[in-house]
Amino acid sequence: MPQLAIYIDDQLAKKLDKVIEGSRKSKSKWVADLIRAKLEDEWPEGFFELAGSWEGDEGPQEIMAKIRKGLGQTDKREDLSS
Repeated sequence: MPQLAIYIDDQLAKKLDKVIEGSRKSKSKWVADLIRAKLEDEWPEGFFELAGSWEGDEGPQEIMAKIRKGLGQTDKREDLSS
């Protein structure tokens, strides 16, 4: 089985340790699962059931821009719930 060595800074290593702590996985298993998920060529279950279900005038680019900007702002949540 091939091996992979990666180098990360101390801050990232601490975050990784914290996330993995509750997963009951080794670091190697956790990282391998993450890589596998990112490289998977299949769509998530139920993905195509969402097609056409969005109501509104905004296109995908505008929707993603709002999501990336952050929905934590009160006025944004109110705009999206109406």
